[in-house]
Amino acid sequence: MHVLAFLFRRKTGMSLEDFHRQYEEVHGPLVARTMPGLVQYIHYPIRPAGRGDIHATISPGFDALSIYIFESAEAAEAAWNAPSNIAIQEDSGTFIDFASMITLPLARRVVVDRLPV
Repeated sequence: MHVLAFLFRRKTGMSLEDFHRQYEEVHGPLVARTMPGLVQYIHYPIRPAGRGDIHATISPGFDALSIYIFESAEAAEAAWNAPSNIAIQEDSGTFIDFASMITLPLARRVVVDRLPV
């Protein structure tokens, strides 16, 4: 598996409500519908810290984390270079502040997995 995570903020001047609407209702379906070779795509909107959130005492300053999982590096590269990715990147530019975005190439190591199947 080839896993990438993107940690990002909304564009300056955009409300959090508008950001979440674009991320969930437009961007997510666009990626799901048009990105070739995608095995799994997960949105993690950042929520305010609360009970049970050890070490989370201040706002992280980010609005969301997206995780993209492909079968291989070759599949990911093909997806990023696919013509359909042009529309995805254009949409991303309407609500994501690319200048502050952090890209995390990840290796997956499951230590505990008690999720129901």
